[in-house]
Amino acid sequence: MSFLGEIVDVIADGAAEDAGAGAGEAAGSGVASASEVINSIDIGAGVGDAGEASGNIEADVQDGMEESQNEMRDAVQNLEDGAPGAAEDAQALENGWAQKFKNVWASAKTFGSFAGVELVKGALFYAGMKVLQNAFEKPAASSGSSTGGSTTNSQATNIVLTINKAGQILQEAQDSWTKWQAAHYDDRASYGSISVAGFDLQLFQVLQNGISSLGDQRDKLTPLVKKAQASKTLDDVKALLTADIAYAKAVFDLSTQISSKMTAMTDAGLPTKSAEVQAAYSMLVAASA
Repeated sequence: MSFLGEIVDVIADGAAEDAGAGAGEAAGSGVASASEVINSIDIGAGVGDAGEASGNIEADVQDGMEESQNEMRDAVQNLEDGAPGAAEDAQALENGWAQKFKNVWASAKTFGSFAGVELVKGALFYAGMKVLQNAFEKPAASSGSSTGGSTTNSQATNIVLTINKAGQILQEAQDSWTKWQAAHYDDRASYGSISVAGFDLQLFQVLQNGISSLGDQRDKLTPLVKKAQASKTLDDVKALLTADIAYAKAVFDLSTQISSKMTAMTDAGLPTKSAEVQAAYSMLVAASA
């Protein structure tokens, strides 16, 4: 199943549980639907903020970002409506991105499309994690639940809370790097390069490759989120935690690379997020002890 298909299912299942919540149960996740999450995103917001991703987005980059947001909005709406062929169309859309982004440097609009996809996917994944958190907090808060108050359920809930606390930090780091690139696309050749197998590769491209790899790794967590939501077992939450620790380590590795090898970009305002990401990684490792 596609990332969009799985995350729509996670959020829709959470909304259905909220709708059937009984008196005295915990409040809902605050996530009504995946399409609402997408509609709430101002795709260019924060990109021009000083100190975080200072600079103006080139018009074609902005067009690409908005186009990909609209594509995702349409696909998600069709999935939520149960439209015929919606699942196949969502998969085809993601397959199309995979092919398109193999040549992400074809144009400013293509790069913008990549940036938009990453920003929206990150927001959807975090929304799905908030839904998962609610799925565990509700029985923990309900005295009538068969699992409420149990040590096992409490441990699982605490792990999910930690994953979400760390996840917000990790996603903010990725978003800040993506937004910075969107605001500095026109200057991409000015930040230095390295030689790989006899070819010069811009450090700006190295950063984009890293962001892309992190996005793929984050997307692969979604089936584990869906499984933990369905089973509500400690074992499935621990499986999610193990995968999330590996993901957090990859984010930390990229932040370290930014700090040590991309100084021309950090001098131009690219945030390293090293301390924050290190803290997120450490809290996840501690939760596994």
